[in-house]
Amino acid sequence: MLCGSHEDASMRTIRTVGIRGAGLSGLSMARALIKARPELSISVYDIRPRLPHPQRTFCFFKPREFNLDYLPRYEWPTIAFRSSSFSRTLDVSYNPYTLIRGDDFFDYTLRELEHSGVTFHWDCQKVLIGSDWIETAETKTRFDLVIDAAFCHSEAKSSMWQSFAGMWVETEQPVFDPTVATLMDLQGSSVEAPVSFIYVLPTTAHSALIEHTTFSPTPLPERYHLEHCRDWLNSRMQSDFQIKNSEHGVIPMGLILDKQSEDNLIVGSNAGAVRPATGYAFAATIRHTSELARSILDGRAASGYPHPRLIQFGDKLFLRALRRDPLNGEYILARLLERSPEKSLIAFLSGEPSWSEAISVWCSVPKLTMLRSLIRI
Repeated sequence: MLCGSHEDASMRTIRTVGIRGAGLSGLSMARALIKARPELSISVYDIRPRLPHPQRTFCFFKPREFNLDYLPRYEWPTIAFRSSSFSRTLDVSYNPYTLIRGDDFFDYTLRELEHSGVTFHWDCQKVLIGSDWIETAETKTRFDLVIDAAFCHSEAKSSMWQSFAGMWVETEQPVFDPTVATLMDLQGSSVEAPVSFIYVLPTTAHSALIEHTTFSPTPLPERYHLEHCRDWLNSRMQSDFQIKNSEHGVIPMGLILDKQSEDNLIVGSNAGAVRPATGYAFAATIRHTSELARSILDGRAASGYPHPRLIQFGDKLFLRALRRDPLNGEYILARLLERSPEKSLIAFLSGEPSWSEAISVWCSVPKLTMLRSLIRI
């Protein structure tokens, strides 16, 4: 999640820090630094306004040592996967599946950082960056340390894209089990969407987030996903329902990391924070910005990558198979989800499996189909 050797930063006293980007990565980095050293002078620059915050949610598996008590959240002790050929539920009470609303994260974190003296510069027409300076249309300011946490989807190149749109719904009748999160109700594969699934996160017996997600060569439009949500609701709900709110987003899967720098710390998506085959980034970002902040302030060289190399290799093969043989996407993923050992699958989805756990998951895919998909021209 961080590129470059940056040995100079580890050998000098750091009093002032400039950060480009006030998204998840930029705010997490600022929070980790100010928590470790409250006397730091930190300035954050962004081309966006302070409000409104991005309308989205962050989901992840939360280990016991992952402290998020400062944020309201929903947790599920059981997760489910299903397709036309199988149905499976898993106990994840030791590592519950967790959802945090983006509004809650940004509201709390911004207030906390502003209260701690972090300075924010919003609505910047441009934000240029150098080894020890950040420049906007109005000013150019020098810092002991400059961190680049900015990311632009429109300029990114990625092997695949995860796009999604969801609806927060309320039903008249109690139709949901609030203890079970359905992570994937797999739909059929197509050339435009090798992987397609419905995602159901109940918050009460009467309310849930219903979301349609695809893994595809190019991001699909919001209306496409919302139509799939409506079709699923109309076919499954035995109750009238109301749509209270909606969200939409795009996540790179297998981002091509061509933004390298020997001058600046790079954190976030441009440094590989997004898990290639799942799109998960929240927990890895929180964990690694904390680790990087300690390294930087302790005078150690700051380097590292948030996902094990075996994960990177396996994820690349999976995405390559989807691109080369899109109509087998559902079959490959369904077999993986159905056959993987329970503990190994949860560790794998969480992003930190052991070598043996990762290998046991990848061994669960249909090998002949996977091989044919990889060599298909």
